[in-house]
Amino acid sequence: MAFASVKKVSELEGGFVLAPERYDPRRESLLASAGRAGFTPLRRLAASVRQTVTASSDESTRCLVLDTSDAREGVVVHRKAPAPLSGIGSAKKIVEPGDVIVSRLRPYLRQAAYVDRDIRHREDGVLLICSTEFFVLRAVDGGSAAFLVPLLLSEEVQKVLAAAQEGGHHPRFNERTLLGLPVPKAWVERREELSREVERAVKLYRQSEGIYVDLVADAQRSLEERSPHPGSEAE
Repeated sequence: MAFASVKKVSELEGGFVLAPERYDPRRESLLASAGRAGFTPLRRLAASVRQTVTASSDESTRCLVLDTSDAREGVVVHRKAPAPLSGIGSAKKIVEPGDVIVSRLRPYLRQAAYVDRDIRHREDGVLLICSTEFFVLRAVDGGSAAFLVPLLLSEEVQKVLAAAQEGGHHPRFNERTLLGLPVPKAWVERREELSREVERAVKLYRQSEGIYVDLVADAQRSLEERSPHPGSEAE
């Protein structure tokens, strides 16, 4: 289905942006709701945190790096062990438990997740960082931003993010689109309850993850016990 939008020069965004995607009516329809009664723009509830860190020569500083593939359907799925900060290669954003991360790249992959305290291999003294392809959302009141995850994964929001992609080779949506998303008043009023539900769901996932990790380790031990010693013939 084709869409068309007519804009006056005075309606173009700063710098006279001519990218057609910027004025996609599917994108504008939901964003317009943010200014109506009963809706709150996401920017009033969460800030996009941009604090970054670069490679350090201090080998004692360890970090966990979250790549875009580590965020799936609301959960951080991470298996990598901590590594020296000196080896990160490029700048990364600093993340804290309670944040929500959203990949700006290829939104159809639904790479949004709540950052919980029980991410595998996370421990005191290990810095948690993520790719700069992520937007890091942090509640402005210091609480949990977990309640935003179901909203970000909803069909209507996903349509807006998909329509807001700009660029040819690696299309991305911008921060303005994300922070302009409308959050229903009813959702805001239930934010504490909703955040607890999201946190409970993630905790259940961690329990399941732990069981599978233990089972895989058990299988590995069994294989090693049955393996012939070096120099001996296999049965």
